[in-house]
Amino acid sequence: MLKSLSLGALAALVTLIAPPSSAQTKEQLLEAFSGNWVVFDTAFSTSSTPCSLSLENKVELHGVVEESQLRPVANSQNCVVPLNSVSAWDIEQNQLVLYAQQDVVVARLGGNQSRVTGDLSDSFVSLILERPNGDAYQAAFSQAVRQHRCIYLGYTSDCAERSDLAAPVMSEDGGVVASLGLLVNLNVRDQPRRDARIVGTLPQGACLKVNYCTVASDGIWCRARFGEASGWVSKTALRQEKWPVATFVNGCEAE
Repeated sequence: MLKSLSLGALAALVTLIAPPSSAQTKEQLLEAFSGNWVVFDTAFSTSSTPCSLSLENKVELHGVVEESQLRPVANSQNCVVPLNSVSAWDIEQNQLVLYAQQDVVVARLGGNQSRVTGDLSDSFVSLILERPNGDAYQAAFSQAVRQHRCIYLGYTSDCAERSDLAAPVMSEDGGVVASLGLLVNLNVRDQPRRDARIVGTLPQGACLKVNYCTVASDGIWCRARFGEASGWVSKTALRQEKWPVATFVNGCEAE
């Protein structure tokens, strides 16, 4: 069971995070979130090159002007359906919204200027968009791995094998799920971002059923259901901001 789990927090809409000291105008948000974004999960790409989106802070008008044409232009490369159809974007109700032609919403995302996350419209699939250089957390994690020459298995001094760090394999027994064995007391967040709200903590040794996993620049994130809500856990972490650890292994003894 989750400790101190707030279902209301888990169900909250994702929103863009603005500095608390001052409100940002829409134009400032458009400028801040424009530019190049990529999806590091290869499942979203049509080739070995990551799926990428270019969000331009400009409007192109051709012929009869309709409301949808007043949105800034977006372009995609190497992306699968539906991201290959993204042609415009906007900031609406503090969310970054991706649009296809005819005003079709592809995704509503929230986060920060380095990573935005959310679900594809009418889909079970979650999306992590990042800047091409990846997440700053990954840089710190990679530096720690170089220093210690090891990714530790939880709280132990044992180093993880390559197989320990692989993505969970989903089974269709009783639904599309995978089981994870937790190696640490693990925070659950309402979105797959390090700055997302912590909505609960799972105890070391717990067996967690997850229904979706994806890859970001800082590693594997998996989603689990808790009643009517969802929460996310990351497979890697920096313990005490120093030790690189694997937080769970695929499979668990409780099965």
